Amino acid sequence: MKKLKDLVQNSSYILITAGAGMSADSGLPTFRDTQGLWEAYPPLQELNMDFSRVASPTAFYNHPQTAWAFYAHRYNLYNKTAPHKGYQLLLDLCKKKERYFVVTSNVDGHFSKASFPSHLIYEIHGNINFLQCSCSEHIWKLNGEIAMNGFYPKELPKCPFCGKIARPNIVLFADYDFNDERESKQAKEFLYWKRSLNQKEKLLILEIGAGIAIPTIRTLGEKLAKSYPNAQMIRINPYDFEIDSKIGYSLSCSALEGLEKLLEGII
Repeated sequence: MKKLKDLVQNSSYILITAGAGMSADSGLPTFRDTQGLWEAYPPLQELNMDFSRVASPTAFYNHPQTAWAFYAHRYNLYNKTAPHKGYQLLLDLCKKKERYFVVTSNVDGHFSKASFPSHLIYEIHGNINFLQCSCSEHIWKLNGEIAMNGFYPKELPKCPFCGKIARPNIVLFADYDFNDERESKQAKEFLYWKRSLNQKEKLLILEIGAGIAIPTIRTLGEKLAKSYPNAQMIRINPYDFEIDSKIGYSLSCSALEGLEKLLEGII
């Protein structure tokens, strides 16, 4: 732990890479298994819809009420839930550093909610707080709670331009309709950030709660750790904690527990 704390303290730059496990300590579901999904959303079991089926463009075309029931509940849940203490610990750490950036696969918007600057966040799978429609390139923000009638929304969110049923501006399974305008702008900001780093300085990649089922976050961090000359990674994960010793170290624990242990005495 002393070695890990030294890595944190001696780094000039911090890159936070976060997956679903980062949100889990706020009480948000990670959908690690179909049974857990069905327990939380019983109508999906009746339709025999697992996460990959309900989280798809096809679901919004063929079962719009069911798809929006699932996403309206998630949207409301994400918006009424406060980010856990770990977000504030990370923000306090980042403010001590010369440069920092956040890359996350989470769509809950909690890094913004925790006061991380929007231009320093790259949400690679989009953000559930924004909607899109196939009629145009427009993306708009969804404001306020979606009123529910039991499991289903009272009204399905619609496009203000054409009146069709809208969908969240997030990457779904087999998604060829995702409007990547927001995501592309964030990706460019992240690219500029990487290019602006002085490679003689030390970079710490702090990966939190990124699993192997959809390894986007893990792959991104590992590639950077191998290509940047002065980079080290700390992986915090209670399940998929294995890491190549050449690029860093791991903590086998939850996001909040790991951050509290790692940053105790530093923040």
